[in-house]
Amino acid sequence: MNYKKLISNRLSNFPTVPTDKTGAVIGLLAGLAVGAVIGLLFAPDSGKKTREKISDKALDLADNVKDGFHSIKDNFNNGKQSLSGLKNQVVDNVKTKVNTVSQEFKDFRDTELEKAKSAIKNTADDANDAIQNA
Repeated sequence: MNYKKLISNRLSNFPTVPTDKTGAVIGLLAGLAVGAVIGLLFAPDSGKKTREKISDKALDLADNVKDGFHSIKDNFNNGKQSLSGLKNQVVDNVKTKVNTVSQEFKDFRDTELEKAKSAIKNTADDANDAIQNA
């Protein structure tokens, strides 16, 4: 069995995560894998049994890493959905405030226009009365 090819195939299925911490995580996992392989190589088992153990450990490690990446991806997606919901809530609040202020301005404008119209009408009536009495 070609172990390099098997491990290479298993590792190629991992999603890539472009972060600064990726190197540290990969280094940690590689160190753990190397430590496990060295520990097995110095164990007093036969070569075939040792290779089987290495293969099993590598497959287990690959599965664990894959599960970890899926967990991180799920957490990222959940955070993304939360931020999207928060954004929608903020946008709705801003729209409500803008509509409220807009309506208050329209009411103020209408009130002031009515006052101005009333003042103009009163002035015109006073002028008309003065002209008729003169």
